Amino acid sequence: MTRDAEHDAVLLDDGAPNPEVLPVLVLGVALDKPGQRPAYNGLKVLNRLQERGYKPGYLAGDRAYNNSEPTEWQLPVRAMGYKPVYDHREDQLGKQAGTEGVIRLMPKQSADADGYQRMMCPAEAGKAQCLIKPHTLGRGIHLPLIDPEPSPAGPVKVCRQNAITVSPEAGAKQWQALEYGGPEWQKIYFRLRNSVEGCNGYAKNPLAEGIEAAGSRRIRGIAAQTILLAFQLAHANRRKVKRWLETLALGGERPAAAPTTGARPKTPGPGHPPAS
Repeated sequence: MTRDAEHDAVLLDDGAPNPEVLPVLVLGVALDKPGQRPAYNGLKVLNRLQERGYKPGYLAGDRAYNNSEPTEWQLPVRAMGYKPVYDHREDQLGKQAGTEGVIRLMPKQSADADGYQRMMCPAEAGKAQCLIKPHTLGRGIHLPLIDPEPSPAGPVKVCRQNAITVSPEAGAKQWQALEYGGPEWQKIYFRLRNSVEGCNGYAKNPLAEGIEAAGSRRIRGIAAQTILLAFQLAHANRRKVKRWLETLALGGERPAAAPTTGARPKTPGPGHPPAS
């Protein structure tokens, strides 16, 4: 499903829908047994969308996707240009991975076409002061002072030079484009996930497409079921776009239909993101 992850689909001051924010639509579908091969099926849909010229953006899904093997999901979607935002179980929080002996680095440059990225320590980035790097000292008491524990092997590589190159495989399973649980993560992640659940409910309406009812597709075989489901979802898209167009007030004209609701989306509260 696709939606504008940068904006809420809120109403304008006159109560009409924002014409700049398109409704959530289904762009692809793949059928399989519940919980089976989420990465395989997800990539199959994303590859078809890429072939048709759709541009990648933020990407979210339920935990079945980010619990896949990195070579099957996380690395391929990043190589396609998507910026994943994931939710995690409580036992997946905290220190999970590291590279070159460190667990927290800051980007110095954007990743190249192959996913390799130059990263530097917080002191080099001007976010801290470090006793190992005297040129970072004296920047003010507002910056924390880092005093690394001595090691028989000496300082790690990033402490001996300005930056290091990090491969896309390093921490690939947990890597995501936004700081987990932060304000921006909450806005993007919940916009995407809530849109998915809302669109599912829209297409399950028993008075419309009723995709949850097996009786609406009385034919055997996964191929036939896929084709019929595709028609149902296409009809749901058409119904949603038609409704959206009818509620727009363009050129000063009165909309043909009133908006469904004037409620604005709730903003997630502070603290640990709730499970989805």
